[in-house]
Amino acid sequence: MARRTRREGLPSRGREKRADRVLGPMRSYDFRRVDVFAAKPLEGNPLAVFPRAQGLTDAEMLAITREMNISETTFVLPPRAPGADYWNRIFTPGGELPFAGHPSLGTAYVAATEGLVRVGEGTSTIHQEVGIGVLPLELHVKDGTIERVVMTQGEPKLGPRLTDVGPLAKALGVRARDITATKLRPQICSTGVPSLQVPIRDLELVRDLAPDFAALGKVLARFRGNPGAYVFAFGSEGRADLHARGFFPGFGIPEDPATGSAAGACGAYLAGNGRLPPGEWFVIEQGIEVHHPSRIEVAVAREGKRPTRVRVAGRVMPVMAGTLTLP
Repeated sequence: MARRTRREGLPSRGREKRADRVLGPMRSYDFRRVDVFAAKPLEGNPLAVFPRAQGLTDAEMLAITREMNISETTFVLPPRAPGADYWNRIFTPGGELPFAGHPSLGTAYVAATEGLVRVGEGTSTIHQEVGIGVLPLELHVKDGTIERVVMTQGEPKLGPRLTDVGPLAKALGVRARDITATKLRPQICSTGVPSLQVPIRDLELVRDLAPDFAALGKVLARFRGNPGAYVFAFGSEGRADLHARGFFPGFGIPEDPATGSAAGACGAYLAGNGRLPPGEWFVIEQGIEVHHPSRIEVAVAREGKRPTRVRVAGRVMPVMAGTLTLP
């Protein structure tokens, strides 16, 4: 039998050299994939992080995000603002965000494990620069392992309420009274980016939602800031206080497995309407319907009913690493 001189399916060195001549010098960028708000790997909300993104253009960051085909990808750059450890640029398939929750937690985890920030045993505080300013994050380390990440979100703001819930209910596939029976009204709230907080009277109704995304997009387009809809019910399948689903058609995200920014805004909404669950922290479960169960911890400081500070926490699980090569 004749001996093969080259493995089938692999390019020869000559072919590689010809490709280099065609494409020119190549650039390589390492990335990490983590699952945020996850109890174990392959749960929570996936995030891609490029910890050393210098040299990428805005257009390339958006194209890479679309290539990753998940809800968000982040790009870490040297800080511009005083007091920040790094600049965290957050992209969805629909464009860049000034702030987001799970990208903040996941990027902090990667920054620590990649040695971009120094953390030690116990609790370490670092600061990220995002579009809304410089925000602190706490990393809780035990026996050398980051067990929990806590972020302080932006200033909580309560916006307009939706008085006519009919079009929204129709877009979500429920009856108007399924919303009004909660004795609450949908309301735009924000801790950095706006979301429409939508209470539903029953857990099973939230589980069975099948939104008309075109119709939902028209409802959401009435509000400034391209908000998504954060739909929730009191109660849970597991050990949680609320069951939520996040729909963000304006950003190319039909359903998000875990939305830290909207969960924080939900805490502000509940505080402002006198419906916060008891205790310092409460838990939102999300992502079950898209097979990425997530647990989001939320704490709200308030004066009376006015929310003054919102924190969001969760676990981050590393799942994979890779290298992206571009001409």
